[in-house]
Amino acid sequence: MSEKTNASHFKTDDWLGKEHWLSRILDDAGAGIFFLDQNGRFIRTNAAMCNRLLYDPGDLENRYSLDLLYQKDADDMKEILHEMVAGKRSAYRRQIRYQREDGSIFWGDMSLALIQSKEKKFETIIGIVIDINEQKLAEEKLRTSEERYRRVFNKSGAASIIIEPDMTISMANEEFEKLTGYYTHEIEHHMKWSAFVVPEDLEKMSHYHQQRRIQDGQAPDEYECSIINRSGEVRDIFIKVGMLPDGIRSIASFMDITSLKKTTRALKDSEAKLLAIIEAAEGLIYTCNQDFIIEFMNKALIDQIGKDATGSLCYQSLYQRDSQCPWCAWQDVFNGNADRKEFESPVDHRWYDAMMSPIFDDTGAVSRFEAFVIDITERKLAEKALREREVYLRRENVRLKSSIRDRFRFGNIIGKSQVMQQVYELILNAAATDANVIIYGESGTGKELVAQAVHNMSERSKSAFVVVNCGAIPENLLESEFFGYKKGAFTGAEQNKHGYLDLADSGTLFMDELGEIGLNMQVKLLRVIEGMGYRPVGSDQMHHPDIRIIAASNRDLAELVRNGKMREDFYYRIHVIPIHLPPLRDRKEDLPLLIDHFMKRYGDRDRLPPITGEIIDVAQAYDWPGNVRELQNVLHRYMTFNRFDLSEMSLKKESVGKKKHTDSVIDSALVVVSPKSTLPESVEAYEKQMILKVLEKNLWHRGKAAEDLGINRRTLFKKIKKYRLDRS
Repeated sequence: MSEKTNASHFKTDDWLGKEHWLSRILDDAGAGIFFLDQNGRFIRTNAAMCNRLLYDPGDLENRYSLDLLYQKDADDMKEILHEMVAGKRSAYRRQIRYQREDGSIFWGDMSLALIQSKEKKFETIIGIVIDINEQKLAEEKLRTSEERYRRVFNKSGAASIIIEPDMTISMANEEFEKLTGYYTHEIEHHMKWSAFVVPEDLEKMSHYHQQRRIQDGQAPDEYECSIINRSGEVRDIFIKVGMLPDGIRSIASFMDITSLKKTTRALKDSEAKLLAIIEAAEGLIYTCNQDFIIEFMNKALIDQIGKDATGSLCYQSLYQRDSQCPWCAWQDVFNGNADRKEFESPVDHRWYDAMMSPIFDDTGAVSRFEAFVIDITERKLAEKALREREVYLRRENVRLKSSIRDRFRFGNIIGKSQVMQQVYELILNAAATDANVIIYGESGTGKELVAQAVHNMSERSKSAFVVVNCGAIPENLLESEFFGYKKGAFTGAEQNKHGYLDLADSGTLFMDELGEIGLNMQVKLLRVIEGMGYRPVGSDQMHHPDIRIIAASNRDLAELVRNGKMREDFYYRIHVIPIHLPPLRDRKEDLPLLIDHFMKRYGDRDRLPPITGEIIDVAQAYDWPGNVRELQNVLHRYMTFNRFDLSEMSLKKESVGKKKHTDSVIDSALVVVSPKSTLPESVEAYEKQMILKVLEKNLWHRGKAAEDLGINRRTLFKKIKKYRLDRS
């Protein structure tokens, strides 16, 4: 379609009024000419227009022009006429279909032009229609013929192309699309056949292409070559080429033989490898016929027996027997089944593994068998030693477990109760693996001792055991403490510092009070646990430490997950091997052992104060909310201040024999002050005692202790450091 930007300007009486020459022009014109009013109706048509549409002269005047068009073309033209009448389009051209008087279709090349007055008002639309009916009919016949030929071409079954003299591909079928990975519209008239051929075959193929066109019969009709598909894969193909009747173009059909070529090459390689294996194999290989006559022996077998025994009986030459070997399953093998046996040779008394396989002839019957024999003496000796070792270890395991059940301590852990024996078993199991461990228990139950025991018994025992109290590190310092920092990373970073993860590399990181870590830090630690590493603060270098994490908490971590205070993925990474430590109130049968242990630890053996039955009774009656740590502190004070001092009951050493004093209460703020102490010294002594009491009351939870004391955590940390207070 084309459009002129400027319309012609005539007065109506300039061209309609001059009837004498206008009629002559219209009647003599070979093309169909018509004029339309602003409603799209014919004002006038010439004879050529009427003749082409098979109408009599005058029959078209005042008829709606779109009624004569093929319906689809009429729908398209309706909007065009509206635009031209409105002055939005000055010209238009297209090929269009008219519907003749007899119902047949007439094709015309139609051009429209808008005629306006000088005032830009609509006067008429003039149309010229050139007859292209024969051309369109010929094109339609050609297209129909080509479509019919292409359908046959596409359904030929083999990948096929038609090649022009310059190697351009003028037609390709669907199978060729599949072979090359290119679409037909990309190939036809755009790509040359030579573009698909691998470089090493290109010269041969080009020579055949030329010879086929200048000397008939000089180029082979069938040959093999390789092509490259769209993905860059090389495909082996078999080509059959012939010339079309015009003597110019050729047609080529292709068969993909890549799999066949691969199979052939693999078969040759396999045969070569098999021959090499047979000749170089340390195993002994031989074949026999149904009469047990040896037909083949490999070099290793010939070297072992010192001769080539081909043609002799296998059981005589190889095993020095007068009859078939008892371990030989020749009956099963000749029935078509492979068999494998281990046997001790009567010749050298070594153990062998024999694999016997049937060999089939062309009819599918077993004609001979093959034996592959390898020396397994070393393996048999190792298996025997392993069985003996297994028996020994099983007995040793039973002995150790029995010993553990009777033990009253495990490393630095004291206790012989049943619940502690279970804890010892869990420690052994955890130490045997490198999985992460979570230790649950109330404050003072000895979680750090258990973590140390797991580390000491593991393969990491020779590396560092790094202890971190997560609850004692302010939130804003967690990252620098765990990951370390580079000099100048922030104000005060005057030198490089290794973080806990670096210090624990190749060893164990013990994270106490794990539940105090916030969600943001959990994400960063999770990356480390999953092997993605970390960067020290101020550094762009990634560190990937080899660490095992043992965590501890007196809180219910699963509850933290449910409340959104702990990530579920972080929880499951830590919660691999759980160990639950019982509180002291649930294992009071261990109290005598624990009391004896701490008395010997803190006191002079020659000056140990007596532990009477009444003290044991009081200890048994007490619930020990602070667990072993509280017991340790009570005994320490007992040996220091001569008082068996509990939070709910008190006994003086000099009155422990009097039952009525078991309920006397000691003032928690009582401080013994020397008469020579100054006021500041007395105040400090009182403050130290008070802080220690509050810490023990809160099971050494610093945050809760600071809240009870009415001071902030930082001040509490400073005073703990000042007075050198610790849980021991």
